[in-house]
Amino acid sequence: MKKKRMFLAAVLAAGMLTGCLGRAGGNALNAESSRIFVKGDGVLQTATVETYAEQDYYDVEELKTYLEEAAASYNQNHGEGAVTLDSCSMEKGIATMVFQYGTGDDLAGFTAEYEDKANQVDSIKVSSFSDIYGQSQSEGVVLLKADDKKKAKADNKALSGKEQSHAVVVETKNPVTIQTGGKLLFVSDNVVIKDSHTVQAAEGKNYIIFK
Repeated sequence: MKKKRMFLAAVLAAGMLTGCLGRAGGNALNAESSRIFVKGDGVLQTATVETYAEQDYYDVEELKTYLEEAAASYNQNHGEGAVTLDSCSMEKGIATMVFQYGTGDDLAGFTAEYEDKANQVDSIKVSSFSDIYGQSQSEGVVLLKADDKKKAKADNKALSGKEQSHAVVVETKNPVTIQTGGKLLFVSDNVVIKDSHTVQAAEGKNYIIFK
């Protein structure tokens, strides 16, 4: 039993599948690889995907129980609903866990506490573009058009009328994959665009604007 619990903890903490993004992103979470998912209504989820050996030795119900206990333990200190286990599965040597968070602070806190290395960020905040536009300008942030292959800078004409679009501001020490519920509009020039809904945030502060 001790060996099993050590494995379950390692599933949450070990190196995750991040290299292959699988199918293109969209308005539903793509859980083929580890990532943070930001819905259009601001709800935050993480998918943690890990390979494992000895498939028959471990049981998905044990994994579910361990993860639910981890969420309950976090919620005791941070309030009911701070973290919720949405789903977990173990199939063909791949374990997949999806959590939902009450706030960006909960996502940052839980992934740090349980060492979800693929999704660890220092902070993540979701708001409207209008709420962070002034901040981005005062910081000298260069916003690029997400649909421009030449990575053209977004001028005032391109930004006009996008005030109510969704904005994600992420600070991280390590690259993380982020999928948005709507199509990408603009990103700061340190962000790597993977597809129309998916980016890789770089070390430092990242701005991601989407429909």
